[in-house]
Amino acid sequence: MAEGLFARKSVSLTGAAVFGGLAALTTVIIPARIQPFFPIMPFLRFDPAEIFSVLAFLIFGPVSAVIAATVHWIFLSLTSTGSTGPLGPAVKFASVLSMLFGLWLGSKIYQHLVGSYRHMSVALSSMFGFAVATRIGLLLIVNYLVFTYIGPVIFNIKYIEFSQKTLQTTLGLQFADPSQVVMAMLLWTSVFNALHVAFSVIIPYMIFTPLSLKVPEIASGHPWISRFTSK
Repeated sequence: MAEGLFARKSVSLTGAAVFGGLAALTTVIIPARIQPFFPIMPFLRFDPAEIFSVLAFLIFGPVSAVIAATVHWIFLSLTSTGSTGPLGPAVKFASVLSMLFGLWLGSKIYQHLVGSYRHMSVALSSMFGFAVATRIGLLLIVNYLVFTYIGPVIFNIKYIEFSQKTLQTTLGLQFADPSQVVMAMLLWTSVFNALHVAFSVIIPYMIFTPLSLKVPEIASGHPWISRFTSK
């Protein structure tokens, strides 16, 4: 039994490292400049590298997913050449961690409420809903601090001025003062984060489903998400 547990942990750690490496490779192959963008604020990009953290979550569980996300964050921090320096990778890391936390929280609440009844679609709906809520909630706080203090004061990045020009161009909005710009930025980044959760969760599940017969071989016979199948 101890050997089996050790084997499962070894496979999970290996899987986490592999998925973290794949996320880093995806960043190299599909850099930000060619990633799909959010039309209202085009500097916000849908990053396909997040898919691998969610795949790690579905197959190996939350710990492996966090490790994969951490590997990707370290890679981004070491290779970042943009004007934001370490700030961009840090905000990305917070986005992914908040989403993973929501997936985990949704799974726990689902297990608590349903008892012995297990159904994958209901579990995934709960996980998705909480992933959206936690990512939006945490990033509202993070983005407010970044827009109003961390960006302009510490990194000399004028997010408010840049975003004001962007929103004037894309939506034709006019603002009376900077506080209105901040509110609009928080609103539209929240919409973006909700859409990014859909992008980051639905695609991995679509990939995971046709591979479900192969996953038991990858995850020592027990892919993490299999606990939510009907019994």
